[in-house]
Amino acid sequence: MDQTLLLLVLIVAMGGFMFWSQWRTKKRYQKKIEQLQTGDQVVTIGGIHGRLTSIDRDAGRARLEVAPGVELEISLGAVSHQVVPEGEE
Repeated sequence: MDQTLLLLVLIVAMGGFMFWSQWRTKKRYQKKIEQLQTGDQVVTIGGIHGRLTSIDRDAGRARLEVAPGVELEISLGAVSHQVVPEGEE
């Protein structure tokens, strides 16, 4: 009986930790996305580097300039991270 209870408590604790960890990671990512502004240099999850030219948060889309005069429309969820210029680190 004691071993069964201990095993059950361990399983619940592991499940709770996994849920909490994923929730915290998602919240951090959402905060990063909310802080993005037009003109920021970003990298997409596909490895495309570019500058944000417009952001439509309601539609969850953004326009990314990858070369002069060449823009891609991307999902905001496709942004991996913001690139910080070397002098500003």
